[in-house]
Amino acid sequence: MANYEKILEELQKQYTLEDIAESYVLPHKLSEEDEAAARKEFLELRMLRRKNMSEKEHLLSGLLGIKYRIKSYLQERSFDTNRTLGTFLKNYLLVTAKKQKELAEDIDIHPSRLNRIIHGKEKIGKALAYRLESHSGDLIPAIYWWKLVQKEIEYEMMSHDEERTMERAKVKAVAWVPA
Repeated sequence: MANYEKILEELQKQYTLEDIAESYVLPHKLSEEDEAAARKEFLELRMLRRKNMSEKEHLLSGLLGIKYRIKSYLQERSFDTNRTLGTFLKNYLLVTAKKQKELAEDIDIHPSRLNRIIHGKEKIGKALAYRLESHSGDLIPAIYWWKLVQKEIEYEMMSHDEERTMERAKVKAVAWVPA
């Protein structure tokens, strides 16, 4: 019998399972003072842990942070101009402590191309998504980078009526005309 099972057996001699469960569940509503104190304590512990992290742990933490921010954003229906492929790549540069030129060399593209991608002037293809995945040590999947681009394209298609009108003017024949 495992140690925790022995403890539970001893507790059941004095308390019901409901009493035991209630005594080990944190209260769902703290007073404002207790909540502030808990938040402060948590922040202090978090800062202490962060201070004692190795360089490798900082990098891992940063890369996972980017991964989960991308994942969360991709699950949202709306497009946010502050969370584009370019903004995530800027954050990626900060986390990896790389300059644009260094990252461009690492993933074998011209630095000016990387700059155009970061500033939204050029889209990435599958090949570059695979390279970014590999560069992150496979922590940030290629599909996440790719879906960021697709989300931007979808937004552009939904909001650029001028371009749609301009392209419609180039159509010489229509296959089907509604009645």
